[in-house]
Amino acid sequence: MPSSHLILGRPLLLLPPVPPSIRVFSNESTLRMRWPKSWSFSFSISPSSEHPGLISFRMDWLSSSEWLKQDSVFLSHVKGGGQAAQGCSAVGAPGLTPSVCAPRHECVAFVPQASSHSGQDAGEPAITSAFQQGGQRTKEYFYPRYLECINEHGSPYRKNPAFVTCVQKLPDQCSPDPCDKKGTHVCQDLMGNFYCQCRDGWAGRLCSRDVNECSQQNGGCSQICHNQPGSFQCACHGGYMLSPDRRTCHDVDECVDAGACGAARCQNLPGSYSCICDEGYVFSSQEKGCRDMDECAEQRCEQACVNSPGSYACHCDGRGGLKLSRDMSTCEDILPCVPFNVAKSVNSLYLGRMFSAMPVIKLLFKRLQPTRLVAEFDFRTFDPEGILFFAGGHQDSTWIVLGLRAGRLELQLRYQGVGRVTSSGPVINHGSWQTISVEELERNLVIKVNKDDVMKIAVAGDLFQLDRGLYHLNLTVGGIPFQEKDLVHPMNPRLDGCLRSWHWLDGEDTAVQDTVKANAKMQCFSAAERGSFFPGSGFAFFHLDYARTSPAGGMKTTWAVEAVARVRPAVDTGVLFALVGDRQAVALSVALVDYHSTKKLKKQLVVLAVEGVTLVLMEIKVCDGQEHVVTISVDKDRATLEVDGTQGQSEVSPAGLQEQLAVLGRHLEGSVRTFIGGLPDVPVTSAPVTAFYRGCMTLEVNRKALDLDEAAYKHSDITSHSCPPVEPAA
Repeated sequence: MPSSHLILGRPLLLLPPVPPSIRVFSNESTLRMRWPKSWSFSFSISPSSEHPGLISFRMDWLSSSEWLKQDSVFLSHVKGGGQAAQGCSAVGAPGLTPSVCAPRHECVAFVPQASSHSGQDAGEPAITSAFQQGGQRTKEYFYPRYLECINEHGSPYRKNPAFVTCVQKLPDQCSPDPCDKKGTHVCQDLMGNFYCQCRDGWAGRLCSRDVNECSQQNGGCSQICHNQPGSFQCACHGGYMLSPDRRTCHDVDECVDAGACGAARCQNLPGSYSCICDEGYVFSSQEKGCRDMDECAEQRCEQACVNSPGSYACHCDGRGGLKLSRDMSTCEDILPCVPFNVAKSVNSLYLGRMFSAMPVIKLLFKRLQPTRLVAEFDFRTFDPEGILFFAGGHQDSTWIVLGLRAGRLELQLRYQGVGRVTSSGPVINHGSWQTISVEELERNLVIKVNKDDVMKIAVAGDLFQLDRGLYHLNLTVGGIPFQEKDLVHPMNPRLDGCLRSWHWLDGEDTAVQDTVKANAKMQCFSAAERGSFFPGSGFAFFHLDYARTSPAGGMKTTWAVEAVARVRPAVDTGVLFALVGDRQAVALSVALVDYHSTKKLKKQLVVLAVEGVTLVLMEIKVCDGQEHVVTISVDKDRATLEVDGTQGQSEVSPAGLQEQLAVLGRHLEGSVRTFIGGLPDVPVTSAPVTAFYRGCMTLEVNRKALDLDEAAYKHSDITSHSCPPVEPAA
């Protein structure tokens, strides 16, 4: 029969399975139904909740046969002694026995066999029992035995007591109990059928099928639903707790427990929590606290890495001309940000090239006839002291030395074993060109500056000395052929000065000019200003004592380091000043750097550090081409740094400062060297900066100006008293 057609009529062995309500599901647009005219019904239409997409028709049937109602009531009283089963009406048709209904509205109609006691209308066809299959009874059902009572004792309407007794002895359909014991609350005998009233969580005719409550809307559980036989249970994920309603879950605040994170900060999260440490630290579940993260173990730096509590720092080979790039991990070249005019003059001779005080030029003149000395040249310097030239024989013979002392010309001479010193004339170390001449005239030496006589000294002999038939004269420029202690009045022979347009003995020195033109290191800056120039390729160092003597006891009781540097940098990275102790330990350093090591930010700074630990820092406009004044003052109690009069910012705690000052004090108890403009070959991690400084600088240490000509060592490319000017902006 098509799903859209339901035909109701006689003969009918078994009514539809859901009387007194019949529900028909259809996916057709037309539903055809036929029924006997003796029946009446009502119906309702609604969308099916059990079968999506179909329509549910509910029909309530009612017969007009009055005797059926009476028979139903009678049967109920005979068997059960009470009313018919609740929730089901007597449903049938003429010739049918009343239906016996279960509370679930499952009704079975029983059809009586034809007999003289059945009370059946004449002409009704005989109908066999619906409870016989293949002629064999499948069970001792109520109705077959009920028919036997009718056949034996007559129609029930005769109210034969024997019939009543026979019916009361009919079998109970709940004995033995056909229902599942676990899922059934009670079995109800329906007089020919049975009804298993299921417990909550069970379903099926025998209440043997577990209802999976979790399959519908997760059983009402907010997180996890566990189905169980005849029941279900809600559960929660880790970090959540079941609410009193046993269905919803709420977050557990683990941070209420003070020991959840120990010394770390506890942050509650939905369903969890997190133990938070400061940057550079990680939480240790075993230690219940924060421990330092060794970032260096993660290979974060291109070259060298130094781990520190809560941080780390990458280092590059500064002596190799490298610095940290903007990502604070890789390295890049140190490039000038201020252009200096370092052009050289090929027609000039630089006198300060040899830090060893050896002469830059050595000439030997030989003559057949006695010859007088005539020398003239242009001279420029900012240096207050040094030797211009030497002329004469050997150390113990006759000679003269022309030099500078305190910015004025000084003439030292030795004739016949007698030494003399004469100084006169104006101060000439102002950086302007001066014309100087020296000439032997009639047993006199005449010295002129810009054609003006400044000295005239009587001498008792000639500078040319006869040797093996020839008259000899040694002439050295920028130094002397013996040690400075053997001078009549010792002086520092190193002179940062420049000569041009020189004439030695009527210009017989063209070979010198050719040599100078071929060697740029022998040439002077085309223009120069006062100061020391560091080309970024070397350093100078001094042996200085920083101990202070107690006026009362006369013993060394304390120490202090004070320095004032006037700088005009060409680059943003380089060492200005440093103290290096035993085993190449950088006890103290002051340097330019272009990044903040702890904040990992690019910023132009001056840093004051002890053994690589930055104590104070201050911003500086390195690349503006202007001169800046950097001042430091360090003793056993404090460390200060100023840039152009502005106080720097401390980078350590008071306790950390005292610890580092104690370290510096121990270094100063031993021997230290004072480095200017760079560091020796030390590990790149021994100081914040190891790069050479490039630019102009003058320095005062403990209130005394440092003269690089007096250093224990100075790189030959460093000019002690002259600095090229900054090129004008384009």
